[in-house]
Amino acid sequence: MELQKRRLKILLIEDNRDFVFIMEEVFEQWGYETSVAYNGSDGIKVAKEKKPDVIICDIGLPVMNGFEVAGCIKEDFELKDIYLIALTGYAGQRDMDLCRESGFNRHLAKPIDLNLLFNILSEINTNRQQEFI
Repeated sequence: MELQKRRLKILLIEDNRDFVFIMEEVFEQWGYETSVAYNGSDGIKVAKEKKPDVIICDIGLPVMNGFEVAGCIKEDFELKDIYLIALTGYAGQRDMDLCRESGFNRHLAKPIDLNLLFNILSEINTNRQQEFI
């Protein structure tokens, strides 16, 4: 009997709609289920509703910044195990430290390296698959 693979669920929280459109296409081609929010507070609502495996979150968001989003996610018992990736133009050492302190698992600088992102998501997906075996 062959085990059916579970699709990795990704939530992209990003206010740049053109970037979101492109990334949705990329994630679909990679075989991932994607949800989107365009600001931090909506991102938290979508996370509670969809329970994604991974959240890829911009830092410079309207309404609530990415650091605040990460803090809320990590404080929520039902969401705290979601893998958080900061995707941001803020790429200095202090920015990376703030991401880690806020609860992000990874920090990726814009412009995004799609090969690196693909490898990170593949590793997460492999680890999630093993949790269900």
